[in-house]
Amino acid sequence: MRVGYIVAGWNILSRMLALKTDAGSGALEQMVLAEFCSPHFNTHVPKLRRGLRHKLEILMATLNEQFGTSAEFDDPKGGIFLWVKLPDGVDTVKLNQAALAKGVAINPGPEWSSNAAYAKSRMRLCFASPSVEEIREGIAILADVCAKEFGVPTRIANVER
Repeated sequence: MRVGYIVAGWNILSRMLALKTDAGSGALEQMVLAEFCSPHFNTHVPKLRRGLRHKLEILMATLNEQFGTSAEFDDPKGGIFLWVKLPDGVDTVKLNQAALAKGVAINPGPEWSSNAAYAKSRMRLCFASPSVEEIREGIAILADVCAKEFGVPTRIANVER
């Protein structure tokens, strides 16, 4: 179920509506969400935030363990994605193809940026859906694939590859 909203001035909304191609969220989905949210919202959101924060911390720690200084990122203020910058020689579109062959999916930066050249070595990692164990395993596989494809990282857990 996917339901969302935007809060913006009419000068922004009018431009967005002109580009909108879907029919929006269905009435049934909105009603189900409203019924759920009324009695559960105030307890659900803090629980959700704690769970997402835990997964994010696992993701960042595992990136540090597996990639060391080869992976640069900032602690995001919100959301379910972590933007990661790899060394300039890494092409995340190619990395994605090689990682998919090993069962790991990433969001290559060029697919999520208006500046493909800038985003070439960047990727978006989603931490909401996978379990903590899947995050750890996926990042280990990703580091191995990246090392084989691009020679990065050269060290893992302070041990030369």
